[in-house]
Amino acid sequence: MPESGVNSKNLSMKKYFIIVCFTILSVFSAVSKPALKAFLTYATFNNPSKGTYIETYISIIGRTVNFVKNTKGNYQGEVNIAINFSINNEIKSAKKYTLTSPEIKDTLTEFPNFIDQQRFSLPNGKYSMEISISDKNNSSVAPFVNSVPVEINLSSENISISDVQFLESYSKSSTSSMITKSGFDLVPYVSTFFPENIKQIKFYTEIYNTKKVLGEDQKLLVTYSIESYQSNVRLNNFSAFSKQKSSEVNILLSELNIESLPSGNYNLVVEISDKDNNVKATRTCFFQRKNKPTTLALDDLKSIDVSSTFVKYYKSIDTLYNYIRCLRPISSSTEIQFAENQLKARDLILMQQFFYNFWKSRNEIQPETAWREYYDEVKKVNKEFGSINIKGYNTDRGRVYLQYGPPSVRGQYEHEPNAYPFEVWQYDVLVDNSLLLTNPNNRQSNKKFVFVDNDLSSNKYNLIQSTAKGELTNSQWKTSLYNSVSDANNPTPDKVPYDFESLITEIYNNPR
Repeated sequence: MPESGVNSKNLSMKKYFIIVCFTILSVFSAVSKPALKAFLTYATFNNPSKGTYIETYISIIGRTVNFVKNTKGNYQGEVNIAINFSINNEIKSAKKYTLTSPEIKDTLTEFPNFIDQQRFSLPNGKYSMEISISDKNNSSVAPFVNSVPVEINLSSENISISDVQFLESYSKSSTSSMITKSGFDLVPYVSTFFPENIKQIKFYTEIYNTKKVLGEDQKLLVTYSIESYQSNVRLNNFSAFSKQKSSEVNILLSELNIESLPSGNYNLVVEISDKDNNVKATRTCFFQRKNKPTTLALDDLKSIDVSSTFVKYYKSIDTLYNYIRCLRPISSSTEIQFAENQLKARDLILMQQFFYNFWKSRNEIQPETAWREYYDEVKKVNKEFGSINIKGYNTDRGRVYLQYGPPSVRGQYEHEPNAYPFEVWQYDVLVDNSLLLTNPNNRQSNKKFVFVDNDLSSNKYNLIQSTAKGELTNSQWKTSLYNSVSDANNPTPDKVPYDFESLITEIYNNPR
């Protein structure tokens, strides 16, 4: 957990990144069910009269649990959970319990998800949190055990902020329960991922010691906003504030509309300032957003004012047309279709609006920087893969380079016996830049591309084989590499000779 005060930000970002990486729990279950799945998040708080504590939130995916008939004749799932916190292998707090699901009448209905919340009183310190989880109705599978580092560090002297607890919903409480805090029932949202169907990000956090530090009945400002995770730049139209007075514990229970927030990685930032606008404490919370791609409605595009943007300087229709053409390798299918259908009129203003919208949809904070970085790559591609008659970005190698980035290994083979000049590109990790709007986290591993120069003159190597999704696959690609003209003993082979195939196979498996 981050330290209190204005220096807490970077440590908080790290903490939530760890959660995302390590808290998806999966246990193999019976053949009739998929793997048991549960999601874990946690948050630390401080009760001034009782001390610091940590809350754990676990969401069980009902369809992955074995439901069996209970004494009432209904069906119910049960999950065994054990959680302990230790320092140097010495357990400081622990709980072991069975979590039961809601009952259902029969197994033909939808299996409900169910949530668990626990509190552990623990002083400030660095702990190892170990969790064990298993399906009680599937004893043939050993429990899944995982360990996560946890730090509690909430100052009793300085202004500090608890962790941010994401919420499924909240309401005024009528009776006190485990999910009650500050007079509200808070149903936890057990994830840091917000898909497109979620329009609001709801959250709760506590602020401590404002009365002690600022004095009684002093004004303070609580601001909350969304910033880019990569650049830490605050986003316009995603911020709000709450004016409060100093207290032993101040609370922030609020929400932000994220309906128009593009897909990407972000921080939710909570900041406390005194009456003189001095920042006294900051807390950040990492989250991911997946949203629908921005649609290209002509009327919406025409409403964009580019007069104060970098594209206002692009006044040559021919130059701007070429700029738009070079975007094709990283464009979505919608953008390609729009460019083909709507830009034929060569309307300068519309071209400027399209070009600006393209880059703003990819980098809302710094669209010009994103464009210039991409254009640097385009210039490399034009120089390396282009010719007098064709731009490099219009070649197969240029398109692949821009769409997927530079290969991990680029094997170039211009003088292999009986072979046309060819190249083998290997990507250890491949990201499709044309899918960034629809699937920003798309990843493929260990993918290859094979290009061949059959005419020996134009530098226009053609793609003949790839193992990447959506790319050309050709089981006879090795035949396309064979140059029978240089093989007088076998001018028209039905298939390539064995020694040639062995050579190509070795190169393909180990490009260099």
